[in-house]
Amino acid sequence: MKKIKQDLPALPIFLYLIILVGIPLLLVVILSFLSRDDLGNILFEITLSNYKKMLDPIYLRVFLNSFSLATFTGLITLLIGYPVAYFTASLGRKTRSFVILLIMLPFWISSLLRTYGWSILLGNDGLINKVFMFFNIIDKPLNMMYKFGTVLTGTAYMLIPFMIISIYNSVDKLDRSLLEASYDLGGSKWKTFFNITLPLTMPGIVRGFTLVFIPALGLYYISDLLGGGNTMFLGNLINNMATRGRNRPLASAFAIVMILLVILVLFIYSRVTKNNKESLY
Repeated sequence: MKKIKQDLPALPIFLYLIILVGIPLLLVVILSFLSRDDLGNILFEITLSNYKKMLDPIYLRVFLNSFSLATFTGLITLLIGYPVAYFTASLGRKTRSFVILLIMLPFWISSLLRTYGWSILLGNDGLINKVFMFFNIIDKPLNMMYKFGTVLTGTAYMLIPFMIISIYNSVDKLDRSLLEASYDLGGSKWKTFFNITLPLTMPGIVRGFTLVFIPALGLYYISDLLGGGNTMFLGNLINNMATRGRNRPLASAFAIVMILLVILVLFIYSRVTKNNKESLY
């Protein structure tokens, strides 16, 4: 009875997860095994064809595009975010709080509006092309929109705060006495960084990469606006199949596989950081 009373406060959260997460997920799983007619109506006929279709080279290419985007996004945000996080952790308390506020400030603005901002910058009539043409650097507008690199830029910009904050938490907890000991023993700044700082902040790097990699798989509106549909990604494919394609069973199958991929990434993260006190949250 005592244990039941202790667990009672968690009951609303448990019901919330069942109603808003568990039941919809179960419906998606069931839908992924159903079929449809030529008009897109659901037929209650159990089939594995939706999962077999994923072996089609066209769909495998979509998986490759999505993984490439998520991987490169993680690497770019890491290369930019690590120096920013390291520099921020070395600032004074008030200055550091202000810089963190600036890093988190974009989250106060709609991500859709920020994506449109990149269209204004990179479009043929955008600010960058106008500045270049004004100074006679180019004769005609550069075609910077609707490319993989443009989508990568927008996705990295959208997710880089996750990387910076994750690494910052690890750097901030770093025992500075270890760095001083390395310097006292004759270690250079680079040796100290690669032998002490980098290994000790690895949990933050892995956590940041995970927090960037997972949403990068599904931010389909960025590739829609900046990619123009020239390169198909997993999020775009699921959205198109569920809406314009009227193939909800196949869209559900892709969604389930996407969820399994996310679980796999989280499992790898837990294995990498299992001996460390830091966690994803």
